Amino acid sequence: MKYPYYIITDATCDLPECFYEEEFAVIPMTYVIDGKIYGDGNNLTTHEFYDMMRNGAMPTTSLINTATAIDFFTPYLAAGHDIFFICFSSNLSGTYKSMLEAKEELSEKFPDRKLYILDSKCAACGEGLLNYYCLKKRREGYGFEQLIEFAEDFKYHCRHDFTVDNIMHLYRGGRVSYTAALVGTAIKIKPFFIVNPEGRLIPISKVVGRKNALKALIDKMEEKTKGYDNGELVLIEHGDCLADAQWVKDKIQERFGYDNIMICDLGPVIGTHTGPDMLLLAYVAADREK
Repeated sequence: MKYPYYIITDATCDLPECFYEEEFAVIPMTYVIDGKIYGDGNNLTTHEFYDMMRNGAMPTTSLINTATAIDFFTPYLAAGHDIFFICFSSNLSGTYKSMLEAKEELSEKFPDRKLYILDSKCAACGEGLLNYYCLKKRREGYGFEQLIEFAEDFKYHCRHDFTVDNIMHLYRGGRVSYTAALVGTAIKIKPFFIVNPEGRLIPISKVVGRKNALKALIDKMEEKTKGYDNGELVLIEHGDCLADAQWVKDKIQERFGYDNIMICDLGPVIGTHTGPDMLLLAYVAADREK
């Protein structure tokens, strides 16, 4: 074993697989379309998934329940490994509650093992960015307790703002009211959302037109990164709108001079609730406030 403990996360993190390494694992999460289960060895391509949504499919997702968490963690603990788990925001899913219940049961069964459940207060590639830096700190030699201290602070600097093309998907997921979704759709409003420090989706502005919404993401990045260097990594996540992601990447390179900008796909678990053409920008910032 290369490292003294495992880092494990859930599939909502959308961390690009090129960053996966030893003693790291992802708990898969499933989604259902037209009565068929996908997501755990039976996957659609990104384009197939979002194309089905564009054609009227309405996928659903479910949280990771306590039994699934116990089944996943048990082999690692039984083999003598400690686990540092990075969880999807507790204010967006019941997964965190399931993890705490699993920890309580597993701590009795494996009293000599460490199992820490971190509420990331993040989603999608914001959670992915947190995983990236936790893996980096482990490579640098951070012990288990050191990583807890680091991650509990650093998660509030993993900023991830996004815009969507169709507000009705957020209404379906209970994120905006029906009236707001209806009016916004009618006048072609593109909302600008942040994932705030409590891990909730908060609309902070409404922009007319797609390009203006994308530019607003970059403007907010400039505002929030004063004194912070993102030369390490910037993530642009998209729901099958590669041309828009490339446009944002080009503009960030022009404005900031960063070369290490990675474009990645928005996974179906989050994409179910945001719909096609969602675009998210993740980076290290001063804070996650408005």
